[in-house]
Amino acid sequence: MGWIKLDRAVQDHFIWREPEALKFWIYLLMAASLTDKVTVFNGKNLTIKRGQLVFGLNAASAKLGISVRRLRTFLKWFESDHMIDKQITNKFSIISIVKFCEYQDTGKQTTSKRQANAKQTTTTIEVRSKNKEYIPPTVAEVQTYCDSRSNGIDAEMFVAFYEARGWKIGKEQMKSWKACVITWERRRKEQTPTPASNWEVEL
Repeated sequence: MGWIKLDRAVQDHFIWREPEALKFWIYLLMAASLTDKVTVFNGKNLTIKRGQLVFGLNAASAKLGISVRRLRTFLKWFESDHMIDKQITNKFSIISIVKFCEYQDTGKQTTSKRQANAKQTTTTIEVRSKNKEYIPPTVAEVQTYCDSRSNGIDAEMFVAFYEARGWKIGKEQMKSWKACVITWERRRKEQTPTPASNWEVEL
């Protein structure tokens, strides 16, 4: 219950340009526990600290309407930007929001419902990185671009291919996915398709 606060600086963060990632981040903030507590999970007592939540990919995917594959990608982004820490078990994960308490304590405000008891704490998003981040395209974005060029490229295959390589060309970070689409398009025209051939190759 309660509410969270979002700093306006979130507009300068890379997740602002990725609506699904922003939705997922807000979900994690709202799901994080406001206090240390003991909960029962699979018949066992589990201690959850303030700023932590028990997380399952399939449950989150169903609730948010975001694919499991995309959620995994977003979790990697959040971890690499030090927004979360993650403890993994064979059945679930415990996600900790980094600096949750620090930001929650700095944004205390009262609500009309709790003025007589305690202050309702809030949290905000920490904007850590000022460097330009590479934001991978969604399948829908690639599909729209491919459709505009009528090149017949499978957008889902394209995204999966480069996502598995960390969106890198060799050892270098990809600079333009649209340029890669054009490269795939050119190679497709140059090569003669056969049942055994595979023209989706990395340069």
